[in-house]
Amino acid sequence: MLKNAAFLASLFFLSGAPLLHSQALPAGTAASHLVVGGMFSEFAPDYGENTLRGAGFYADLNVRRHWGGEAEGRFLRFNQQLNVHEDTYLIGPKYRFRFWNTEPYVKVLFGNGQFNFPESFAHGGYVVWAPGGGIDIHLTRRFSTRVDYEYQRWSGFQGSSLTPHGFSFGIGYRIF
Repeated sequence: MLKNAAFLASLFFLSGAPLLHSQALPAGTAASHLVVGGMFSEFAPDYGENTLRGAGFYADLNVRRHWGGEAEGRFLRFNQQLNVHEDTYLIGPKYRFRFWNTEPYVKVLFGNGQFNFPESFAHGGYVVWAPGGGIDIHLTRRFSTRVDYEYQRWSGFQGSSLTPHGFSFGIGYRIF
């Protein structure tokens, strides 16, 4: 599992390498850039009655004017009942707009979800796809804040599907 995650992360970061330029780009084009950040999430887990909260990380590699990709990991471990929690590891394309110092975006992520059943009776891994969207607000050239909504669909969960959804709030740092 760890080897697969490392491979996906390497592929995500290296996919933008051919798009980097050592000279200035023509007017009207945007250079690729990488933003990494942390987030706090609050999700309705679609299992039980409580709301799960947790921390996570994200990385956005923007390779074209509007197109890029996002990778994220989310660990919903706070406010558990009976030790029920959810973790996700997702990656996928992202389309963003630019208005002054804001960037509204939409995304569709795919990956793995880990679910811990009540009283740690069992633990399962599931295929997850997650459409979502949000807005990044640039505070400075390097720092931004984000509000994000995501609807997840966990395939094959106990013969049907699990559909957690929720909001995340984060801070990002632009590396290049």
